[in-house]
Amino acid sequence: MFERMTGNGNGNKMNMRIAILDELLSREMDGSSDGSSARVNSLKHVIKRNKMDMADDAASSLDLMRRIFQAEISREIHQIMERHTRTTLLPAIENLRKNGHVVDETVLNGLYCNILEAAKKPYQKDPEPTPPPSTNGNGFLDIGIQDLETHENNLKRGYESDSSDVSGVSHCSDAKRRRGRPRKDEEAYRLEMTPPTMNEVIRWNPDRIDVNTRFVTATKIAQVLGMPPSILFNKYPRMFRYSCDEDDKNILHDQNRLIRAPGRCYLLVAEDARQLVSPTYFQEILGASFLISEPLLSKIRQKAGLTYEKYKVFLPQQPSFI
Repeated sequence: MFERMTGNGNGNKMNMRIAILDELLSREMDGSSDGSSARVNSLKHVIKRNKMDMADDAASSLDLMRRIFQAEISREIHQIMERHTRTTLLPAIENLRKNGHVVDETVLNGLYCNILEAAKKPYQKDPEPTPPPSTNGNGFLDIGIQDLETHENNLKRGYESDSSDVSGVSHCSDAKRRRGRPRKDEEAYRLEMTPPTMNEVIRWNPDRIDVNTRFVTATKIAQVLGMPPSILFNKYPRMFRYSCDEDDKNILHDQNRLIRAPGRCYLLVAEDARQLVSPTYFQEILGASFLISEPLLSKIRQKAGLTYEKYKVFLPQQPSFI
């Protein structure tokens, strides 16, 4: 089925198949006296069925290819949303939360929908021009009371939309765009935010990680908190986490610690979840935690040490006595 759909998408396979069948049909018609043999009827039926499977026009053919690759396209769009949330939008999100506003998954999902709506506007057809309003013969617009109220409301909405600087910039198609800045390193970006607290710095100390340290996946903690991992890291941007590479994923999968799945996998110290969830849920997290082997433990300590050295400058200096 997948091969047939791909053939329909580019048209080459199906067109060649139809051409071959037409040639066979013409040969059979030439060799048949009345053109109604069983083989001729069978070829006609096959040609008709194959033509029904073909796309009628270019738009339908391309849309068929779009459906095949839609999952991959959607996954890339989701990654772009997460990257901009983690970099571009994070300072605004932190500022709103400091001012007492609630920025939860519902708010962010609404923001994502607005981003997608604005992104598709350049690809939509321009609205058809409206005909000029009729006049009453005296040079004045023939507008009734109800039409006048509607006209005034439209003017108000127009003024409100014109006052948005963001709307004016985003819809300007003639302005030249510069290439975006390269993606920032996560640790470097966390340093640009407000200074970390003592507790946040200590959590990255590699000395606290040993063979008895129990780890848990970020997905598990996010599941207990009822939010996706991306929202968890937006809410706690400086919490300790280790991003597993492919070798780490294979090791954890072989040890039945991790289910193989696409995307990133983060390991968190299970003890850090004590300050995030209630005691009942913390016991659930401990039940899902696990110990890791020494090679992976060394990689985690090394990664934590690099971030800890950057954070140490924010620790209060001990007074020196002479």
